[in-house]
Amino acid sequence: MNKNDFFNKFAQLKKNLQNRDSNEKCYNIEKCSNCTKAFYCENCNSCYKITYCSNLENCVEVSHSHFSQNCTNSSYLKNCSNCHNSKYLTQSENCYNCVYCFGCIGLRNKEYHILNEPYPKDEYYKIVKELEKALSVK
Repeated sequence: MNKNDFFNKFAQLKKNLQNRDSNEKCYNIEKCSNCTKAFYCENCNSCYKITYCSNLENCVEVSHSHFSQNCTNSSYLKNCSNCHNSKYLTQSENCYNCVYCFGCIGLRNKEYHILNEPYPKDEYYKIVKELEKALSVK
């Protein structure tokens, strides 16, 4: 096999994977592609072990989440990317092991933060309710 043969075969493999539109071991899904073990999901792409989700891409072991990508081992995410081992995040990016964060970026092991600033629990909920209304976050 020469260099050209290798790259031609490699390009064909990539093309075949990108064109694959199959889902495996899924139940009650709509408009999903390349997902495995997806349950009660819609509009998800290239995800594994997701439940009650919509509009996810490249997520693994995520539940009850929407409009997020590249997240793992998390639940109750809204509009998040690259968040891992986290719960109840909204509009956040690159957060790890966080709980109840809104509009945060790059946090580790934090809870009850808005725009990377800590808030008392009761104040957090009040502000988030106002922000969700103002930003039309559901």
